[in-house]
Amino acid sequence: MDSLSLARNMRGSIGMLAMHWLMAPSTNAKAKAAGMPEGIAGYAIGRLGVLGDCPVDNVVGAAFFWQPDYLAAQTRAGRAAMSPSEGATIFTRICQEWGVDHLDGFEGTLRLGELARRVVDAASPLGAPMFAGWRDQPLPDPGPQQTMQLAQTLRELGFSRFCTAVLAAQMSPLEAIMSGPTGAWNAEMFGWPQPFPDGEPIVEARTKIEEHANRLHATDFEVFTDEERTEFRELARAARNHAGTRMTADSSAMAPRS
Repeated sequence: MDSLSLARNMRGSIGMLAMHWLMAPSTNAKAKAAGMPEGIAGYAIGRLGVLGDCPVDNVVGAAFFWQPDYLAAQTRAGRAAMSPSEGATIFTRICQEWGVDHLDGFEGTLRLGELARRVVDAASPLGAPMFAGWRDQPLPDPGPQQTMQLAQTLRELGFSRFCTAVLAAQMSPLEAIMSGPTGAWNAEMFGWPQPFPDGEPIVEARTKIEEHANRLHATDFEVFTDEERTEFRELARAARNHAGTRMTADSSAMAPRS
């Protein structure tokens, strides 16, 4: 498998694996229990806290898709509760714990982590501040904790490559959101006020942006041989599916019984 083909697979495997933990109700519950503010204020010093105690505009720029004034206000609210470094430490621990809970029993955990770390260690941080921030969080020993943290770090790498491609196409963040599959739902979540632009006329431009992002991301996988790229794709898919099965089992266990 070549690097471009692997890059095209990342959003549906590593990207989905990391998105699951970020969006999980347990993540919000653990963050709240650790003293983090609820909602986006907690997110702003959790996922984005890896940027450190930088100017708020740096956070807005790195997060990219959020309405600037909205995210700036949420970041200040989060920082009123605790420092970004404290929030990042808590979020990193929650990410690791999610890996323990959802990658338990996955036989490819160690090998996936080994391969993922090679990409993380070699990838260029240019234009990728979120990736660099997560890369620099202390890693636990090899195992599901480390593999999950590396998956999150790789998600940030792919995210940064996509942001670069959006900028190169001179498409605004809101236009990029509206041209995607979740459109208005994401725009509202990211704090943008209505009315929203019509994304339909720029769907083709969005496709070209994704192709550009994949080409940028492909260079990150040049550390592998063709055989290793195929192996990484299969392990990433299997990890996503294994975690998904565990999530389904968790949901079933919590469902009310008649």
